Amino acid sequence: MAATNPPKPLLDKAAEAVTRFGKSATIKLNGGGQPEDQLRAPLERLFEDIAAALGVDVAMIGEMSLATLGVRPDYAVDVAGARVGYVELKAPGRGVPTTWTPNKHEKTQWEKLRLLPNVLYTDGALWALYRDGELIGQVARLNGDVRTAGSKLAPFDGEFARVVSDFLLWKPNPPRNIRQLVRAVAGLCKLLRTEVLETISRELRDEEKQKIFTELTTDWRKLLFPGLTHEEFADAYAQTVTFAMLLARVDGIAFEGRSLGQIAAHLGKNHSLMGKALAVLTHDAVEGRSVVAETLKRVIGAVDWDRISDGSADSYLHLYEHFLEAYDSDLRKESGSYYTPNEIVSFMVRFVDDILRNRFRREGGFAADDVVAVDPAMGTGTYLLNIVNSVARTVEKEEGKGAVPAQLKKLFGRLIGLERQAGPYAVAELRLNQALKTEHGAEVAEKDQKLYVADTLDSPFDDTHLDLGSMYEPIVRSRREANRVKRETRVQVVIGNPPYRERAKGLGGWIEQGAENSGVGTPLLDFKATGLGRYEYVLSNMYVYFWRWATWKVFDAHPDQPAGIVAFITTSGYTTGPGFAGMREYLRRTADEGWIIDLSPEGHQPDVSTRVFPGVQQPLCIGIFARYGTGNRETPALIHHISLAGHRSEKFARLAELAIDGSAWADCATGWSDRLQPVEGKEWRSYPALGDVMPWQAPGVKPNRTWVYAPSPDTLRLRWERLIKSPVGDKAILFKESDARKVDSVVKAITGFAVHKGTIKDEAGPCPAPVRVGYRSFDRQWVIPDNRVHHRPSPDLWRVASSSQIFTVEQHAQPLGNGPGLVFSAHVPDMDHFKGSAGGRVLPLYRDRAAGSPNLAPGLTRLLAHRLGLSVTAPDVLAYVAAVTAHGSYTTRFAQELRTPGIRVPLTADPELWNQAVHLGKRVIWLHTYGERFADSAEGRPSGPPKPDPVHRAKSQVAIPGTAEEMPDDISYDPESATLHVGAGRISPVRPEVWAYEVSGMKIVKKWFGYRKKNPAGRKSSPLDNIHSEEWPAEFTTELLQLLHVLTLCVELEPDQAALLEKICNSPLISVGDLERAGVLPVPAIARKAPAPESPEAPTLL
Repeated sequence: MAATNPPKPLLDKAAEAVTRFGKSATIKLNGGGQPEDQLRAPLERLFEDIAAALGVDVAMIGEMSLATLGVRPDYAVDVAGARVGYVELKAPGRGVPTTWTPNKHEKTQWEKLRLLPNVLYTDGALWALYRDGELIGQVARLNGDVRTAGSKLAPFDGEFARVVSDFLLWKPNPPRNIRQLVRAVAGLCKLLRTEVLETISRELRDEEKQKIFTELTTDWRKLLFPGLTHEEFADAYAQTVTFAMLLARVDGIAFEGRSLGQIAAHLGKNHSLMGKALAVLTHDAVEGRSVVAETLKRVIGAVDWDRISDGSADSYLHLYEHFLEAYDSDLRKESGSYYTPNEIVSFMVRFVDDILRNRFRREGGFAADDVVAVDPAMGTGTYLLNIVNSVARTVEKEEGKGAVPAQLKKLFGRLIGLERQAGPYAVAELRLNQALKTEHGAEVAEKDQKLYVADTLDSPFDDTHLDLGSMYEPIVRSRREANRVKRETRVQVVIGNPPYRERAKGLGGWIEQGAENSGVGTPLLDFKATGLGRYEYVLSNMYVYFWRWATWKVFDAHPDQPAGIVAFITTSGYTTGPGFAGMREYLRRTADEGWIIDLSPEGHQPDVSTRVFPGVQQPLCIGIFARYGTGNRETPALIHHISLAGHRSEKFARLAELAIDGSAWADCATGWSDRLQPVEGKEWRSYPALGDVMPWQAPGVKPNRTWVYAPSPDTLRLRWERLIKSPVGDKAILFKESDARKVDSVVKAITGFAVHKGTIKDEAGPCPAPVRVGYRSFDRQWVIPDNRVHHRPSPDLWRVASSSQIFTVEQHAQPLGNGPGLVFSAHVPDMDHFKGSAGGRVLPLYRDRAAGSPNLAPGLTRLLAHRLGLSVTAPDVLAYVAAVTAHGSYTTRFAQELRTPGIRVPLTADPELWNQAVHLGKRVIWLHTYGERFADSAEGRPSGPPKPDPVHRAKSQVAIPGTAEEMPDDISYDPESATLHVGAGRISPVRPEVWAYEVSGMKIVKKWFGYRKKNPAGRKSSPLDNIHSEEWPAEFTTELLQLLHVLTLCVELEPDQAALLEKICNSPLISVGDLERAGVLPVPAIARKAPAPESPEAPTLL
């Protein structure tokens, strides 16, 4: 941004004004009191003098009138009645952001003020102008010390006059394109959200006389969103006000000389809901208290929509897409708010249209008069827009172009959109109206459209005849009409991209919790299966709630018309995960036919070029389920499946050609809870599943708070000390409370953890001695062994942990990527041990601490001994499993089969191959456990961390700096020199395969380093996570070398494992049928149950 050059008359006037300012300020500053306060009157006079020289009227509004930002500017400044900016006044000598070293308060304040478009900072001597956080020109200086110079104070040069005049004469520049518009408003919208939230906090502390925002929050809950939190209201407020103003500018409403209430009144003529929302949220009492709203009005008032729009409906889409990324990308990820590519939407609309025509005999598809369609998470209206275009094409083809407008008007009587956020709702309204007008020559009045700001999951059985005054009527009417639709309207199609949010317990509305007056129970219970409760936490996800709402609405809500279609694109966990078994059974019993399009056969965190949503790492699929009549609950639905691999563009091309009866579909298994995937080949199914070989499994440790883990035990002690010494009011935030654990929770100690007394709230003792834990594959970290700080500590695993125990970790619910099929740990593993995400399960070798009760299918070792003519022990079986599965050739060979999650183990009937596998497998486990298990010097497996031969052994060639200043924050690899660069440190030789070693997409070396670098990677659940190693200790270097040594030896072993697997698969095998005939399978239910706790009086090995 360029600075202006002031004319000489202004320079002279500025010099005179500074002289008066200096004389007054020096007297004031030497009269006692706070320096900043003493500068206020001289500063106000100085601005009046400069404004007079510029020929404008200025009003300086002091901070007591601006009590909304928490850390707020000292002045809001109006020129000619319009807000131009803000002034932040610091004590003399304090400096400005370009020159100072800020304290915590100043840093927090600057992070907020930098979002404003025109802010002047001064300490009386230094003057700096910032726009959107960018310094404009140079920092201006006055010649002399304001505390002593008196009337001798003078501008150092022309910069002072330039800074103040540029500040006072600021006018928002009309943005020239969408990105400039987003840049202008997104930061202000974020700041408005902060302003509202902090005002609510003060109101709750009785620091404000009027409870304006808390009352608005209460009204908003009653009107639209029961259960709305203060944080969600602040977000809704900011987005609603911002997009209502943008909508007003799109309609050509002028802002100059109008209050927000007057703008809202004009907006309400064509957009009653958004107009009324803007009026309610910014009525006079609110508008006068907001620092940001007035600035936002000026910035948006300068927008010329015709100038930045290309005239298409997509302009509005790009506006919201870019806005959401700039406004809060984390919120976007958390809520799963992603723009659905039009290639996906057009496929889904076209495919459903084909089903309507070919299965339901609706000749016009979506154009048929009795097809009512709903998008329950409308977003910016992409699905509805595609349906409009689909119907327009059908009508034009059948009746001619002239018939299109009238038919589209009829369509809007049965096309329904529900959206919880006002921002995307406004964009959807704009896009649809623009498309109707410019592309189809049609206009549909607002009263004839069925677009609602409403929470889909909100109970439709609640009373919405609320008496909150006529000013709220359009908002109440929206919720009332939406609930009537949800309750009474018969719907044939629900289609869309519902939000994704894990750990959404309590957010599922009546779908999750039921409604007393619904008469239909709790819908989500229909997605649950008997005996799988420990896995069904995965149902607490927003997309699952939407699946259940859609299936209830189409299949269950209207028994006299139970036919219809549900089509969603969501994550694909429901197709395979054990916690979704009940959901799969419901779909098979309720629908007649289904189609699953797997869009992510590459698995979790695939290459970005393969993702249909570049920002989404989870595997995705399109699921479409149809019922053609009353259905038959005893006949499972015929479900078809197809996987689309390759580049994103290749997937889109295949979707464009995919037909409902095409030859590429494969049929899924028909068991009620079977995975929604093709039936595996006979050979694969003849291998016993790992879950049958080792029948007792448990989830890994799930603390639900990351601060209880650390690579260094000293870090955990520091975090503990910070927690217990904090004021009671801060402990809950530091602790990161969950449903199962709060600071005042009373819980019992568990075996393997420290004994404790009382609650964390009252704790005053030292940190329990940290213990080793298997945090990630090949990554041993430390954990605080206190049951009070763990959400689900998996006590069964701690109860059987011992120096003999070996924990096998399997990713059983997600398709596997490259690398070993299984990993092993000597220490109790974390829930995400396998690949850092997506969970998994743990299969201990023994069911007890004494290693006397193997966790193997009863009779398995006896059968193997009989068939092989060998002595077979439980450790032999585990070693065999490791040799066969724990290498990349296993996952490569069975890549197709492993798209249906679950490890299977080809069991050889050849004694020689068995012995080879046991020998190799013991070495594998010795490596995975860093020499803590299966040590045997005679077999080349000495105790202690494994080491390659000296020639191939990685060593530290240049020390990794141990100082805080040089703490490494990056790691890279040079293949030419086989050198690993860790900050300024160097380690070599490191094989390329070691650097590339991965477990299902998790790069082991990079992941290990990420948790230990200067700015550690990983999710943070508490401010305690910010306590971490600030220097690189010698122990980190030692452990990094140990990791490289282990991976080197694993890489060296893989060719032998690959060759052995080939031989085993081509030799006689012991099949599932053999095990069934011998009575080993099916495994008795008792073997799958967790072992009972041992009595304290029970004898032990010692």
